[in-house]
Amino acid sequence: MLQEINDHVSKGAFKKVAESKPSASVVVRPEEQPIGLESTIEKVWSCIVDKDVGIIGLYGLGGVGKTTLLTQINNKFSTTPDNFDAVIWALVSKDYNVAKIQDKIGGNIGFWDTGSCETRDLLYYWMIYG
Repeated sequence: MLQEINDHVSKGAFKKVAESKPSASVVVRPEEQPIGLESTIEKVWSCIVDKDVGIIGLYGLGGVGKTTLLTQINNKFSTTPDNFDAVIWALVSKDYNVAKIQDKIGGNIGFWDTGSCETRDLLYYWMIYG
C-alpha cells in the first residue's frame, strides 16, 4: 500500500487534494477559568511552538483538567500569532472510531468531501509520515 501511495505521489495523480482554507483557523471554545493550570498551560504551549517537538501526549484520570487545559490551549491560538493554518478539535473517546476522526480532520482542512477509503488512507499516511 505504501508503494502505491508513493506511486500516486510521484505521478501527482490526485483528482482533488485540497479546497479553499476553512473560514476560521481557530474555533474559540467556551472555557472555565483554570485553577492551578497556568504553569502546565505554559509548558504545553512551549512544546507546541518548539519545532523539535512532533507529538504531545496528555493523559490522566478523569476530572484532572485535560479538557480544560486543551480548551485553554485551543483558545490561545486565536490570540497568539503562530505558523499554524488551522487548529482542529477532534474528540477521541474510549470507544473511538478512526474513520470518524479522519473525517473530522479531513473535512476541517478541506481534504475531501466524502471521506473515501482511498483518501482516508492517504490522510493517515500523511499524518504519520508527513
